[in-house]
Amino acid sequence: MRLKFLLILSACLVISNTAYSADFDYLQTQRRISVQEEFGDYMTTVRDKISKNWTPPDVLEEGHATAIFKLDKNGNVMYAYIKESSGDKFYDESALNSIQKAAPYQSFPQDCSREDITIVYSFDSSVVSANHIKDIVAQADKYVNRDNVMARNLIDEALKSIEGDPASYFLYARRYKLDKLLGDSEAAKADLEKSKAYKAAYDTRRIAKCKEALMLDETPFAYFTLANAYELAGDYQNAIHNIDKAISMTELNHAYKRYRAELMMKHDK
Repeated sequence: MRLKFLLILSACLVISNTAYSADFDYLQTQRRISVQEEFGDYMTTVRDKISKNWTPPDVLEEGHATAIFKLDKNGNVMYAYIKESSGDKFYDESALNSIQKAAPYQSFPQDCSREDITIVYSFDSSVVSANHIKDIVAQADKYVNRDNVMARNLIDEALKSIEGDPASYFLYARRYKLDKLLGDSEAAKADLEKSKAYKAAYDTRRIAKCKEALMLDETPFAYFTLANAYELAGDYQNAIHNIDKAISMTELNHAYKRYRAELMMKHDK
């Protein structure tokens, strides 16, 4: 069940920083207004291209990140980085990936004398329609240790809508814990086995989808998401192999290198 997202993308232009002087504030303000007016239509095309190439990951129901990137006069990306993180590395990387994937952008207006522009870009997402399964699970959590029978009944309700789908593995894991609290060891054993089996199937499906995406578009971000799929499956060797692929394609991406260090720590445990 895929969540529907409302995407809010906004951008503004900035001009190069220069040394402060008592007379410069006014001039800089006027220059900024001039740049905004000159690139008004241009920025509309930039927003359109990025919006077509950005899909926030399902791991976040709501998110916000701010990126800064520079374009040369031919519409090529000179650099891009996250200024304000969402707190989730996959959300941040999906934002940066959309900027790179949308390139090249249009060339600057013919009468423009600027060699480059710097853009501050905001990525925001929020859920349009509530995920009813998450709502039910949240409700069940409120009853845990107060009324475990009610909590288990709510988990049963959630399972009915996706039973048989590997994505239901986390619901069986929840029910397993409730079975233990209720003293039903046989039911707990059965639910634990189902949770493990469905988790393995879900991991296999996620890896397959990531491989398909990689075949369609071999990018550092595609290798990054495949590495994460292997990590979630507990296969750290393949996770490290794929993040190495991502790093080899973009040596300046420090986020990938930090992620590799995290994987190495988990692999060595």
